[in-house]
Amino acid sequence: MREFARAFYNSKEWRTCSRAFMQSRHYVCERCGGVAVICHHKNHLSPENINNPAVTLSWANLEALCMDCHNLEHMRADSVTTFAEDGSIASVTEGKEIKNFQQAADALGEMLQKNGFVGSTKRGAEG
Repeated sequence: MREFARAFYNSKEWRTCSRAFMQSRHYVCERCGGVAVICHHKNHLSPENINNPAVTLSWANLEALCMDCHNLEHMRADSVTTFAEDGSIASVTEGKEIKNFQQAADALGEMLQKNGFVGSTKRGAEG
């Protein structure tokens, strides 16, 4: 969460609005039909609009999303991923929104590599 939005997302007004909105959508993701867990602002919040309830609390600007669709939304908007010919990730130019995601993905990749789940073709050639 960006610092300028912290107070808003912790406010009683947002908690009440987002809970009512998600209930009205029956916690169904509006993109894939999965279980919605995020009340997403279609027009992203910024320091310029954070105090405008027509943007922050308007149901017309909200969307019920599952975690996967929400992550895809922010990855699409905030990063560019390029792939090598073998399908591996060659580079990621990331935005602020997904730095924690990237850190988690890196940690997971290291754990998989340590436990032999990554690079198995190399081991197969050795053994």
